[in-house]
Amino acid sequence: MRMRRALVSAWGPRMATQPVIGTVCGVLAIMLFASFTLVSRMGFSATALTLPDMAMLRFAVAGLVLLPVLIRRGLGPLRWLQAALLVMTGGLGFALFAYAGFRLAPASHGGVLLHGTIPLLTLVLVRWCSKTPGRATGWAGPVLIQTGILIMVWDSVRGAPVHQWLGDGALLLAALCWSAYGLLNQRWRLAPVHSVAIVATGSLACFAPVYLLVLPASGLRAAPWHDVVFQGVFQGLLIGVVSGLLYTRAVASLGAQRTALFTAAVPCVTTGAAVWLLDERPSGWAWAGVAAVTLGMAIAMRSRRTP
Repeated sequence: MRMRRALVSAWGPRMATQPVIGTVCGVLAIMLFASFTLVSRMGFSATALTLPDMAMLRFAVAGLVLLPVLIRRGLGPLRWLQAALLVMTGGLGFALFAYAGFRLAPASHGGVLLHGTIPLLTLVLVRWCSKTPGRATGWAGPVLIQTGILIMVWDSVRGAPVHQWLGDGALLLAALCWSAYGLLNQRWRLAPVHSVAIVATGSLACFAPVYLLVLPASGLRAAPWHDVVFQGVFQGLLIGVVSGLLYTRAVASLGAQRTALFTAAVPCVTTGAAVWLLDERPSGWAWAGVAAVTLGMAIAMRSRRTP
């Protein structure tokens, strides 16, 4: 009995702080995710930087910063195929699809179709991997999220140019990649810095040779140095390293599904900020989609029966 009390006294406070730490990390990660859409859109619209330039800045800064971590730890318990899956989902797949979506679709669509669909896609992947039948309770939030997605798709198809719905498709693929990355981290239980180091350096190793082939068409030389430095620090350090560490740490404390629900605020914040910073004017359908997704994620976060 005394031993049990001693164990509770020793481990109780530490375990109690885990949800708090996970919540703080999740909130900070979501703040960076919201700014990710806006800063990327500003980079494409206000500078000469192209999609390969933005991706290379992200991978180069993050990969070089975290290279010593990978040299020291190696792949750890992972096999090469498992490490490749992390790189393809959390690195190359997510970044390239996201940048393509930001380049082709409005910021309001980025907030909804990228960050807003992560909880729903995470839920779908969990159900698909576990192969367990769904329950009838706790589906109000996911249904609203899906409704918002369909509204945004309708807004793209209804009189919009072809490139806009291509951008929407790229954003959905980016969200699918990030959902898979969160679940893989939860399954393999890697330390956050170790997981992000594998993703960052692996992405740099894979993308650098491709970037050298398209270098003649790059806008990197034409862009002012302060734009290059700003995007390099933001995309590579804050998004490529810090946001990945925060999100992975939140997954370790709260689980992939609960962490994914933190994106409830991203669509509304991104759309509102885009009106002010990017002078975008979302349609009524776009605002309806933002409202449906935000409300759906808020319901899902409050529900204890969310499957």
